[in-house]
Amino acid sequence: MTINDVSLIGKKVLVGVIVTLIPFVIIFGGLWLGRKLLEKGPATKTAQIVQPSNSFPL
Repeated sequence: MTINDVSLIGKKVLVGVIVTLIPFVIIFGGLWLGRKLLEKGPATKTAQIVQPSNSFPL
């Protein structure tokens, strides 16, 4: 085995690892992003509570 053979095998292994990791990154990145978007939820509106005034005394 020459240096060129070892280099070629190393390159093929590296390409295989990258090709394997890319789908996982896309899937888990999409799941993470979807979770973040769903956790944010709708904007909360603050409701003001108004106490009724007793304008008619008993």
